[in-house]
Amino acid sequence: MTGVVLVGLGGTISMRETAGGAQPFRDARGLADRVGGFAGAEDLALVGGSEVDFELLERLVNRCAGLVDTGVAGIVVTTGTDSIEEVSAWLAYRRGWSVPVVVTGAMVTGERPDSDGPANLADARVVAASGVETDPVVVFGGRVFAAREVLKVSGVARDAFAAPGRGPLAIVGNGDLQWYRHRTRQSAHGAPAGPIRPVPIISAALGDDGRVLAAVGAGQPAVVVAANGAGNLPPAQAVAAERLLAAGTLVVITTRAPDARVAPRYGYRGGGAQLSAAGAQLAPGLSPHRARLLLSLGVAQGRDQGELRALVAAEADRTAPAR
Repeated sequence: MTGVVLVGLGGTISMRETAGGAQPFRDARGLADRVGGFAGAEDLALVGGSEVDFELLERLVNRCAGLVDTGVAGIVVTTGTDSIEEVSAWLAYRRGWSVPVVVTGAMVTGERPDSDGPANLADARVVAASGVETDPVVVFGGRVFAAREVLKVSGVARDAFAAPGRGPLAIVGNGDLQWYRHRTRQSAHGAPAGPIRPVPIISAALGDDGRVLAAVGAGQPAVVVAANGAGNLPPAQAVAAERLLAAGTLVVITTRAPDARVAPRYGYRGGGAQLSAAGAQLAPGLSPHRARLLLSLGVAQGRDQGELRALVAAEADRTAPAR
């Protein structure tokens, strides 16, 4: 098989409006026929973005790998926008790809005449057919984003994706692809060796007493905290984090800020410098959800805490914005 193949998971691009809200109805073949230019199309699922789970993510990786083995020139994956950040990051973390793998979707249901879906799909096909040496990317609204950098920045606007602090890799439209910058291919981290049990995420908030973090993190190999600012927690929540660390749980500090910049800058109680000194791991460049994916993969591979720390550090070094 040659050319670009479309693999569908569903999402808004496949949906139509109903009295009970938007529902998936159009399969991958229907989407491909509407746009044209695809060598093949198939469905792995027809679900909403928030219905995507790790079992489906693994099916997607395995199917894309099978398509690469048949000699495809590129792969486009459609999914719900709620899942685009994590679907694309999982594809990047799981394995290296010898052809472009592109993830896209829509913010306006595909049945509507004003849907952004067909344009996004056509642009994604151009990128997938380009033969460019790249890790998985997201194509949306005429821009190309690295899977390790992209973030959904709106729940309703058409211009729903960005890479805060970094920007797009390229622009694409009307069949023309122009690169602003290029990220060299990064090494992937391999396959899970056992069941994937997702690592939890807890968000910081002013005045948090730490009880939720303590309860959620108890007995876990790792927990991700979406901290304030550069990686700071309210004092009581910081105490809970330190107790988890003492009990053997790896506490990884990310930030609620969209550019994912964390640093051991503040030394007040709960500040990132104190958390780092207590053994928490700051993860510059990793959004909370990407850190969760990475740790969940590492735990499923049977990595010990030292190996999990090394995994986070390696990925953080790759994705941290330039200073």
